[in-house]
Order: sequence, then C-alpha cells, then structure tokens
Amino acid sequence: MKGLLRRLRSLAGFALLAIIVASGVAYYQQRDVPKDRAPAFAARTLDGDLLDLQQMTADGPVLLYFWATWCGYCRVVSPVIDDLAGDYQVISVALQSGDRAQVEKYLEDKMLDFPTVNDPAGAISHAWGVRVTPTIVIVGSDGKVSWVTSGTTTRWGLEARLAMTE
Repeated sequence: MKGLLRRLRSLAGFALLAIIVASGVAYYQQRDVPKDRAPAFAARTLDGDLLDLQQMTADGPVLLYFWATWCGYCRVVSPVIDDLAGDYQVISVALQSGDRAQVEKYLEDKMLDFPTVNDPAGAISHAWGVRVTPTIVIVGSDGKVSWVTSGTTTRWGLEARLAMTE
C-alpha cells in the first residue's frame, strides 16, 4: 500500500510539473499577441471576399486562426476550425505557406473550406504577434481579445470559449 501511495504522489508531482511547464511555454509563445484591443484587420480572402474584423465583431465573436501548410498540429486543428466555420465567424490566415495557388491546392486536397487570407511573407501574423502555429485568437463583439490559444485544441474547447465571449 505504501508503494502505491508513493507512486501516486510521484505521478501527481509529475503532472503538476508538466502543467506548470506547459503553461510557461504557452505564455512565452503568446507573449506578443495582443491582450486587449484587437489590431485593425481587413484583408481579402483567396476567394476575393473582403473580411473586416471590426465590422464582423458587430455580429458577435470572431475566431482568427493562424495556421500553416507545413504545421503538423494544424493538420489536426484545421478540420475542427473548418467545422466551426459553419456555425461561427472565422478568419483563417495561412502563414508563410506559399503563393495563392499552393494554399488553394492545400485547402482543396485537405477538403477545407474556411475563409482564408494568404500571408506569404508573415506580415499579418507578425502584426498580431503570432510566433507559433496554430494560434487561435477569439475577439469579442467589443473588439477586445478574449482568448488566445496555441497548439492543439478541441471543438468542444473552442465552442466553450466562443460561448463565453460576447
């Protein structure tokens, strides 16, 4: 019994340490992402539609998804974002993923249909302080950044964040 308790304490200590390290890494990766008022954002999608963040927030929260074709985690997160785009306002930004044709081909091959702005030089992502992909920013109807997350996430987690955002 004592051996089992020792193992459980050891596992609990390891889990706590892992949470602390993961939180520290996430904070470091997101340190330059705006924490208050969202920067102005207006750009044309690959389909030619103009997306204006400030206008879109008047209709409720907006999920900004910074991703890349070369990002391994994005292969898991992108289908989740694509599903959410049917129910929520989504702007995706393809970070340094090639020219328009390359990004369009990637989206077609992966059967992704979310509105996408190409950011071949990374200028948009840089302006938003995005250092890693995927990074997801949720902007509320007040124009303020409500949530920022990097790495893998779930549909349930994103829906919960969107529901808590006005």
